[in-house]
Order: sequence, then C-alpha cells, then structure tokens
Amino acid sequence: MKHKKIWYLLFFSLGSLSLLTAQKIKIDGELRTRGELRSGFRKPLADSLDAAYVNNLRVRLGATYSEKDYKVKITLQDTETYGSNGINKTGNNLGVYEAWAEYFFTPEFSGVLGRQILEYDDKRLFSSGNWSNTPNAHDLLKLKYETSKFKAHVGGGWNNAADVLYESVYDKSYKSLFYTWLYKPIGKFTASAIWVNEGFQKGEVPEEVKTSIFRNTVGANFGLDDRSIPFSFYATGYYQFGYDRSDSKLDASLLALKTKYRFSDFISANVGVDYYSGSKSTLSKSKDHTFNKLYGANHSFNGSMEYWATLPKQGLLDLYGGVSVKANSKLSFDGGFHTFSTAEKMDNRNNKGIGSEIDLLADYTVSQTLSLQAGWSTYMKNKGTRILKDQLGVDTKFPQWAYIMITFKPVFFSTKAEK
Repeated sequence: MKHKKIWYLLFFSLGSLSLLTAQKIKIDGELRTRGELRSGFRKPLADSLDAAYVNNLRVRLGATYSEKDYKVKITLQDTETYGSNGINKTGNNLGVYEAWAEYFFTPEFSGVLGRQILEYDDKRLFSSGNWSNTPNAHDLLKLKYETSKFKAHVGGGWNNAADVLYESVYDKSYKSLFYTWLYKPIGKFTASAIWVNEGFQKGEVPEEVKTSIFRNTVGANFGLDDRSIPFSFYATGYYQFGYDRSDSKLDASLLALKTKYRFSDFISANVGVDYYSGSKSTLSKSKDHTFNKLYGANHSFNGSMEYWATLPKQGLLDLYGGVSVKANSKLSFDGGFHTFSTAEKMDNRNNKGIGSEIDLLADYTVSQTLSLQAGWSTYMKNKGTRILKDQLGVDTKFPQWAYIMITFKPVFFSTKAEK
C-alpha cells in the first residue's frame, strides 16, 4: 500500500502542476518483461542439473520537468522475478533509479547534481547497462559544456554506505570517482578522450579504511560514421594504471576495432576485434595486468551469453563478425559469431582457445510504445572453457540460451512550453 501511495502522489502532484504552468512536463513509464531459457548461460550446465526458465519484470515511472534555466528528472523503479513474492506478498524492490537536477548557467554550460546515468562513447566504460534488470546509476555532480563543435564533461562523487559520523567501511563500488570526457567532431570523423580516477578503501580494518588506493583509466576513441559512404569504423584504446581492488600494482590495456560495411539500406556486415590484456600465471601477486571493464555494457560486448562478462585473469581476445538485415521499418535480424582465446597462456597449457559463440537476434517494433525482441545463442565449449569455468571432469549439457522480451513504454501525458 505504501508503494501505491508513492506512485499516486507522483501522478497527481505532477498532473496538477501541468495545469498551472506553461513549461514542459513529461510523465512516462516502462513495463519490461523478459522470459529466458537458461541451459548454459554464463557457464556450461552440468548434466545433473535441469535448465532454468526465468521471467523477470522491470517497472518504471518517470517524470521530467523542464524550464528555460533548469531541468529535473525523477525515475522510480521496481524489479522482481516472477514468483519471488508468491501470490499474497509485496516485495520491497521499489527504489529511486534517477533523481537529478540540471541548471543551465548559459545555453552551453550546465551542472547536473544527483543520481544519474553515465553513458559515453560506445558504452564500454560507462553505461546504464539497460539489459540488466537493475541497471547502473551514479551519485555525483557533473559539469557539462556542449556545443555543436565540442563537448566536455567533468564529474565527481564521494560515497558512503549510510549517514555516518566518521569514516566507515564502504564496499558497494568505488569510494570516490572523478572523470573527464572530451568529444570533438572532425569533419566526417569523431574523436573523444576520457580519464577516470576511482578511489577505493585499502581494506576493512580501521587503518586500511583511512587509506585510499586509486585506479586510473585513460584512453581515446576515433571513429568514422558517414551515411554518404558504405564503410565505417570505431577504434578504441584504453590504459589502466594505479592499483586494483586488492592493492596490486595495475598495468593493463584494452584495444578494440569494429568495422562495418553497408551493402544497402537493408543489409550490412561487421568485423571486429577486442583485446583485453591479462596476467601471466608466473606474475607476482603484487602486480596485475588484467584490464577491468569498469561500469560498461557487459551484455553488448564479447557475446550475449556473458561467459566473459567478468574477464579471466589471463585476459581475453575476441575475434568476431556479424550480419544485420533490416526486413522493413519495423523488423530486423542480427547474427554474430565470436571466437575467444585468452591473451596470456593458462597454467601448463599452450592452447589459448576458450571456445566460440553464435548469437541470433530479432527485433520487432509494434508501435512507438511497444516492441518485441527475441534471441538465441549457443556456446561451443572446449577444454579451455572447462578450465576457466572450473568444470574439468564434469559432464555438461549443450550450452544454449534463449529469450523473449516485451517492452511497453507509454507516455501518460506531455505538455510543451508555449512559444
């Protein structure tokens, strides 16, 4: 009942406000449900276990209010797995996903304060992670300068687990975050650069809580995406240094290149490579060469089955290719193939191969508010897969995963500012 009152209060208060103002208000929602057949999702499934069929639900209610000098957005979110609350119990999963205010000091310069989504470039380092039922949001202050010729963002935040009176243990994510992002279109090309500094407490005992260690990620992206020519590419390079969460000295890198060729308005193909550095088995524990993906869109890279969403300590090399077919304005199909290997050798094994994956996807847009998506994936495992998944000597099923997702995004009402 308490949750219903919150929803009603947001509806009626903002609805009443829309009658009193000429400014822009938008109240929208999302109801997304996804059913998945998991028979080897993230790791091969032992023969002794049965495949799982899981239904997840995500519900959102959002309100955005805009004036000339500022903009405010609040999004409430509730998530659940079908059946987790039985038939006569209400779960306590309702929370605030977004709550931020943006003030425009000038048309180009603004500041955003509160809980907000961070998404940059191709979403490798920062993404909402929208595939997840519980996507990412960050509590911070962000300063923005944006024109048609240049963009610059600077952001930072400091986290605590509660309203503490003294410095206390914090292990939910980073203790502190500071980042700078720059973006510049150059003719038909785009270039961007980013620096991310994350601070972590060294440990959980009092002396370690007071000591911070820092992980730094710096890098750049360079791309070409011009509709007047059929070829496009996107290149990425990142370098990590400082210390990892276990206080080991960090020296890691990521290199990626994705190319795309458009045969027509309906058919295109892509080929790419992702290289994440890794640590040799003989490397001292005081050093770490394994790249950390930070807060990116894990489901969008390195295979939909998420076998390597968390990278092996040996790193990862992903060679992939795919085809996209747009049947019409509403229906499209995608097919992709990945072959995986580690960047460094596994213990006592010369072969770095750790399997391959096939991903098939179909998207259908019913209307502006309703869309359907379905997918099927399979993983071709080998001995390397079994070693990294700790399944040597375990009989496993043929790995496959399938899903159907329905997304409904209604706009309950929207008012536009008078000219």
